[in-house]
Amino acid sequence: MNTSRLDERRTRAAIAAFDLIESEVRPHLAAGGNLWTKGSGGYPRRLRQMLGALDDGHPVTFATRDATQLAEAERKVEHVIPFKRIIVEIVDPSQADPRSNTRQEPIAGGPATSPEHLLSIFDRLLVKCWVTKDEHDRLNRAGRSLQWDAPDGDGWARYRLADVAAYPLTPQSPLD
Repeated sequence: MNTSRLDERRTRAAIAAFDLIESEVRPHLAAGGNLWTKGSGGYPRRLRQMLGALDDGHPVTFATRDATQLAEAERKVEHVIPFKRIIVEIVDPSQADPRSNTRQEPIAGGPATSPEHLLSIFDRLLVKCWVTKDEHDRLNRAGRSLQWDAPDGDGWARYRLADVAAYPLTPQSPLD
């Protein structure tokens, strides 16, 4: 796919997501709803689906040693900062899950004020890592709500808590 088509697809996804945020999600929050419990109205799931096209365009840039020993189809793609936490940052950082956050301050300049700002926040926070199934399970069990959030926006904290070591994938990396 050429770059201009990819840019158009990203722009369309960002515009659609931002429109939903402005027309439904922020009014839901203003009326007393939230994004981190069952009172979320399903908005994090809907936004994740809408932003899936943005996720697909990002390469995996980290991996664990064990994951690199597996066939690519057997590896799990893990979002270092969980996707829901990225959505919370885009919509309203004060909605960060209090079970895993001691503060609800922005971690990447959120909330988004435009589709372009939404893309900027998304691109800044989205980091992918190949892990094994066992490592993926450990990461999701590392602490309360950590499959949806990152302690104070630090996705690597989940890795430290789960004792999962990841390394950058670079041309010079022995993991490639």
